Amino acid sequence: MNLERNIKNEILSQTVSEKKRKVGIEVEGFYYESPFVRLPVNKNGRYSASAFYNDISSALCPEDTFSYSLEPGGQLEWASAPAQSLWDIQEQFDRHREYEANICNKHNIGRLYFSLEPLCSPEDIDLIKQNKYILMHNLFTKTGTLGPWMMRNTTSVQVNIDFTSEIDANEMAFVADAIQPLYSILFSNTPFMNGLPANTQNLRWKIWENTDPHRCGSLISHGLTKPNQFVDDYSTWIQEVKTIFQYGSDGGATHFDGTLGEMILSEPAKVQEHIQSALHQSFTHVRYKSILEVRAGDRPPKGYELSPAAFLLGLLTARGVREMIFGYVSNWSDNERKQLNESAHDLSFSNLGPGNKTIGDWLVVFADLALQGLDERASFFGLKNERPLLESILENLINKGPKTIQIQKEFHKFGGSLHQFLLDYCFETHSNTP
Repeated sequence: MNLERNIKNEILSQTVSEKKRKVGIEVEGFYYESPFVRLPVNKNGRYSASAFYNDISSALCPEDTFSYSLEPGGQLEWASAPAQSLWDIQEQFDRHREYEANICNKHNIGRLYFSLEPLCSPEDIDLIKQNKYILMHNLFTKTGTLGPWMMRNTTSVQVNIDFTSEIDANEMAFVADAIQPLYSILFSNTPFMNGLPANTQNLRWKIWENTDPHRCGSLISHGLTKPNQFVDDYSTWIQEVKTIFQYGSDGGATHFDGTLGEMILSEPAKVQEHIQSALHQSFTHVRYKSILEVRAGDRPPKGYELSPAAFLLGLLTARGVREMIFGYVSNWSDNERKQLNESAHDLSFSNLGPGNKTIGDWLVVFADLALQGLDERASFFGLKNERPLLESILENLINKGPKTIQIQKEFHKFGGSLHQFLLDYCFETHSNTP
């Protein structure tokens, strides 16, 4: 069996024509039973995240096309149905917000719109009682120092984009991987950790970089550097990654001692099913499934959940703009790109990036191109322009810095305790919901 070809075929199995390209969004959130006690994930006599998940899933109407899942620390993940326009996804998200508000108000659940839990440590947070997450936890406590933080104490926004061809899949992943450090810096929303200010640390990026270096990080760190063969090289690379779990005949996750390639081949009758599972066990910032998934974005502030997606779509799915960006990043040396990945640990716009330009200079370039790309998308697809979903927050971030920095400045002006600052300015309950 040519395993590389089978993996590649699975990645490219749902390519569409360019006019039919769609996008999907996943947004995670933190929920609290009281300030700042996270909603327990498992049923224990109190209202739990598991009960919340069941209630909000049951609230869906037949016309609702989005769905929910539960992350290992009780973070609720909302997943849109694929759509061509972000305005369609915004309508889906608005519907979700209605369901969410009704349940939160009924049970007095608080919400916090950060990408990193600001006060609790992982030891304070229950782990969901699912074997795949227990196996993941056991592995990540050995492969890095911050895996428990990733699993229990972070949230994100993930963007899924259709492929139109193998060339498209290669180029889009190459460009996305190159710009992830800049994207992560711009949309950083992790102002506090363990009760302390982040200062200029880009904490969620740092956490993922210290979870499992063999399956996380940028694709260039795993040797994927050739833009014309990204799918081929990814299909080879993923075979050597250690398996976290294997799905059994009953659908449950069990331990498998071996690589993902060995896991896939262990049951010839289930090769395709195991390939799909293997593709979900890579946690690089950009990963292939049967779509491209871009994962480095922090969970944005309330009201701006679709802004990171708009930024990426403007850069990755507008042909003219992407050609320009491809030209830029193709000229970055491997060393420049690796240094850019290191620079993403810090949020300063003055740090030097590729081509002797500062991070801030590159962000201005890509911000302008993202808006130009949204104009191009509107014309190409005949869509209502998605600019309003990005333009205001983009101007704010370019001029004032990431939300991580802006929120800390507000905290220092406040002058009181972090707990009180979060309660007064950041924590949303039924009593202060607009």
